[in-house]
Amino acid sequence: MNLNLSKSLFNFFSPNSIVVIGASHQPGKVGYEIVSNLIEGNFKGEIFLVNPKKGTILGKKVFESLSEIKKSISLAVIIVQANICPKILKEVGEKGIKQAIIISAGFKEIGKEGEKIENEIKEIALKYNISLIGPNCLGIINPYQNLNVSFGPEMPKKGNIFFISQSGAILCGFLDLANQNNLGFSKIISIGNKTIFSENEFLEFALKDPQTKVILIYLESFKNGEKTIEILKTNFQKPIIFLKSGQSEKGKKAVCSHTGSLVGSNEALEAFIKKTNIIKADSLKDMFDLAKGFSFQNFFQKKQIAILTNAGGLGVLGTDALSNIKTDLELIELNKKTKDFLRKNLLPTCSLENPIDIIGDAMADRYGIALEAILKDKNVSAVLVFLTPQKMTEEKKTAEIIVSLSKKYKKQIFTCFFGQKRVKEAIEILEKNEIPNFDSPEKTVEVIQKMRQNYLLFKEKSINTSSEILKSSEIKTLEKIFNQASKEQLKQLKIEQIIEILKILKISFPKFKIVFSKEEAISGIQELSYPLVMKTAYSEILHKKDVGGIKLNLKNEQEVKQAYQEIVESVKKITENKNNKEIEKVIIQEMVNEGEEVIIGMKKDEQFGSVIMFGLGGIFVEVLKDVCFQIAPLSRQEAMKMIFSTKGYKILKGIRGEKEKDVNSIIEVLLKISELSLRFPQIKEIDLNPIKIFEKDCSVLDFKFILF
Repeated sequence: MNLNLSKSLFNFFSPNSIVVIGASHQPGKVGYEIVSNLIEGNFKGEIFLVNPKKGTILGKKVFESLSEIKKSISLAVIIVQANICPKILKEVGEKGIKQAIIISAGFKEIGKEGEKIENEIKEIALKYNISLIGPNCLGIINPYQNLNVSFGPEMPKKGNIFFISQSGAILCGFLDLANQNNLGFSKIISIGNKTIFSENEFLEFALKDPQTKVILIYLESFKNGEKTIEILKTNFQKPIIFLKSGQSEKGKKAVCSHTGSLVGSNEALEAFIKKTNIIKADSLKDMFDLAKGFSFQNFFQKKQIAILTNAGGLGVLGTDALSNIKTDLELIELNKKTKDFLRKNLLPTCSLENPIDIIGDAMADRYGIALEAILKDKNVSAVLVFLTPQKMTEEKKTAEIIVSLSKKYKKQIFTCFFGQKRVKEAIEILEKNEIPNFDSPEKTVEVIQKMRQNYLLFKEKSINTSSEILKSSEIKTLEKIFNQASKEQLKQLKIEQIIEILKILKISFPKFKIVFSKEEAISGIQELSYPLVMKTAYSEILHKKDVGGIKLNLKNEQEVKQAYQEIVESVKKITENKNNKEIEKVIIQEMVNEGEEVIIGMKKDEQFGSVIMFGLGGIFVEVLKDVCFQIAPLSRQEAMKMIFSTKGYKILKGIRGEKEKDVNSIIEVLLKISELSLRFPQIKEIDLNPIKIFEKDCSVLDFKFILF
């Protein structure tokens, strides 16, 4: 992050003075409530108010216009009708104010007229070098500076969570929930329509903010997904919990009407999550639970856990959760010393196998005896404490004992006090002391599993570097091919060009001949071995099979002649320019029957760039959709993971007596396609389908390169 941008963002969260343009005299109006939040929040800087009606608001003088204020101002907050915003922002620029927030709605989220106004304010902001948040946003909050420049309901507690949200309304509900659960924030930003500043600027700032431990992001769209990935490359410390809406078809329409933003494909989003070290939240509730776990506790580095419970059912559910989710968490066996101590000091009816069940009549002292012994056990790295409120249960005392032992032994403790009214005060005690409580054993396990996974991702990321394998001479030759395609204004590369690319990339393909007549076909096949495959080589045809442009298993000259005639006639039927010589061009290649079939592809996503695809062919891709996606550039480890993550991977490893296939050759193709797609942004799609993989090497049987 450059120094000017860093300073600008710092000034948003720590301004010396603020002017509220559109301050309202009427309680309940946004312009009134923002002023109220600033004053009630005890903001230490100067506050100026502007409204043509003048007078006073909450005891503060109101200026008729911005020009009346003679002092310098750090931050302008604009709350006027959308059509007036360009005029006001121009005045802000002329005043020399470099930070502005437009709270007002009525821009691109409502349609073309609003988009026109938004484009106008963008031009003004750029002209006057104004750092702009919004429009159509809630505002910003910094509890450490007593700064609440928003119309949110109250100032949140100080803490370590930095929340970036595209929705202001969701922020309000989330903050209310957080206040009820002792969850605190370092900074909060509502980014709205993201006309100038987007999630990327604030994400970069949050990663370097010393008061921030955890980052939450709620988005409806990405401003620049490729830039987001670039920023996250530097993150080796802070967990980022991410929730994205608009993933269903109806949800996508709702996003467009709400923010005027385009939504990328779900496949690209999943690839983005795999590419980065972010933690995907499945819902707002899930985001909240994850925020609690990461905010209250440190990285979950070790995997040996123990479960302590007064309810056998909760212990079983926790154990089941460990088996049912993808995790390396281990329900560790207590050492002999611990078991001997517990056997001596607990009732004979208690179960000392992990989970440790101290049965339903356990009072606080029994929880204390068992928990301290478990925390002393060197085999145990973290404890999950479950409790159900029974007649004799001492919920508050048990919570106090857990807090005391947590401070004494410094091991991680997660709780599930299962219930509501009876356990409410106990949960408050736990969470005031940063011991996270969850509403089910399954959620408790899920959160710590994601904390563990995040730690492993950080560890892996430090050694996971992308691969560049193309030589400069190869890149220059490739440039000539794509430059020629550009001159010819091709939307799809010709077959000769693709073959030349495959040769440069050292990707194998079957022996072939390109011919323009039946006579050339018969002559050409003398150098090939039966059986043969014949396909149209006319670059305007995207799907050969759909138009009768491919013939398989040709075994003699007669079949070759007939196949050629049928293919050319089929192509002519759907082609306007019947005299184009290219229509008569076909490729004949040797048919490959052995080997396993896989596919590799690339598609440019509007938000994330090159998305690489891998899958097994046939039924695996057509019926089971057994494919994996990743965003370029690929590292060797990422390419390997793509292959290993498919359900059909075991087939490549060899089953039922089949020999193992050359997976390394496919990894090489993935890496080459990844680099090619980044080097040449004019490539829209690549389709290598099918590829046959053998015991040694692989061979591309069909290929397609689509250009923008």
